[in-house]
Amino acid sequence: MGIYALLALISAVAMASSGIIARFSGIAAAELTFYRLAVGGLCLLLFVLASGQFKALRGKPDWRMAVNGVLLASFMLSFLTSISYISLANAIMLVYLAPPLSAFIAHWLLHEKLDLPDSSLIVLSFLGFAMLQQFKFDLVLDAQQLPGLLFGLLSLFSYSGFLLLNRRALPAHSQLQRTFYQLLIGACCVLPFLSQMTLPTTDKLLWIALAGLFPGFIAIYCAIVALQHLPTRVYATLAYLEPVTVILAGWWLFHESLNLLQLTGVLLIILTGLTLAIRHKPAKSVTLAAEKVML
Repeated sequence: MGIYALLALISAVAMASSGIIARFSGIAAAELTFYRLAVGGLCLLLFVLASGQFKALRGKPDWRMAVNGVLLASFMLSFLTSISYISLANAIMLVYLAPPLSAFIAHWLLHEKLDLPDSSLIVLSFLGFAMLQQFKFDLVLDAQQLPGLLFGLLSLFSYSGFLLLNRRALPAHSQLQRTFYQLLIGACCVLPFLSQMTLPTTDKLLWIALAGLFPGFIAIYCAIVALQHLPTRVYATLAYLEPVTVILAGWWLFHESLNLLQLTGVLLIILTGLTLAIRHKPAKSVTLAAEKVML
């Protein structure tokens, strides 16, 4: 598997760790989102200073970085808001329409042509995700659930926009620079929602650091690098490893049940992701050259 497909998988697993951290830490959702973005930016800053790559952050951020920072915060906050009105299963189902939606939009807007095998694999990957959810989507459009539906749709479109706009980055801006400013701008967007935030207690500091390192810095940086090199359809399918990781973590860490339908969904997602990655594997010479640049 190519290095960029591996980075996409690392990003998906790191993204999934946010749910585990939230469950163990007990930190409020909006506060955890802020720590994830702000501490993630700090982790990246420490990384570039330690590795002597501070010059990678120089230069004025462009409008794409600013918009992506807003989209990143909107995606996270809209999802968290939606689950106060609708079930978690319904909210997750809405959000994870984003990967296949992004792949089909990229077909029209980014000229990433989808053939029948690729389209079929994307549909199968979403079917696998629906199996993970046990096909639970019973949203009733009433006055109480309507705000949840609207926030869920906003999360869906924000996530799709984040994926697509990171495919259109300028080569002059390094991945480190784009990650840093997106995390920083995203953290600033969350600040107005933290009016009652207090200083964290010492027992929360480890969880805050983990939130910034894994679902913050590592997840977003790996996603941005992978999105610049992988076709949207490949990244979109590999992104479904995130709900797979959440389901498996719930089974392993919290002794939650895992039935045959969910196991079938896990296998279907893994198989479709591997198949797409193999179908669009870059030439060996190109991969080796890219690895040298990263090193």
